[in-house]
Amino acid sequence: MSKEEMYAIEREALQDPFLQDAIDGYKMQQGVDAKQLSILQQRLARRVETQKTDNNRRFFGWQRLTVALAAAVLFVVACSLVFFKFFSSQQEKKTEVILMEQQLRVDSRTLAKNDAIPEMGWTQFNEELNSEVRDILSTENVIVQFDVENGLATAVDVTGTSSPAATELISDFIQHKIKWTGTHGEISIAIDSKE
Repeated sequence: MSKEEMYAIEREALQDPFLQDAIDGYKMQQGVDAKQLSILQQRLARRVETQKTDNNRRFFGWQRLTVALAAAVLFVVACSLVFFKFFSSQQEKKTEVILMEQQLRVDSRTLAKNDAIPEMGWTQFNEELNSEVRDILSTENVIVQFDVENGLATAVDVTGTSSPAATELISDFIQHKIKWTGTHGEISIAIDSKE
């Protein structure tokens, strides 16, 4: 080093105690042994190399295992959703089958004051009514009177039966399940008992 550089370093050493300790240690060392320095460099190089091989050996570290576990959980959840969606839509669809009797148990006739006609026709009306009254076990002869407004029966009056179940069933059928044309209806309905 030149004298100016040495002077600048000594001045810095006065202000920096760490630099002063380094200079003092260098003076006590009496020079640097290059052979020992190269041995330290070799040991450092070996240590760095072994650390790289250790990292390669521990390829499946905790971070990678965590990511793999999260991916596996997401995959299982997605497969479960697809599985349940597919099999829930494949469930058997139940259809209620009503077996029609060979002969109709119902006979309906219009009375004199009737101008109401079911839109489906009287034959279809009798078949539908027959399937509705399948649970009525008694013989019934009823008269049904009603008015028609906007195609629906209103003010339904069922007479001639002692069975409240039959009255309610026929009234509900006439009022809610049949569309009508005309203004007033008066029908006689005869229901034969089951044999």
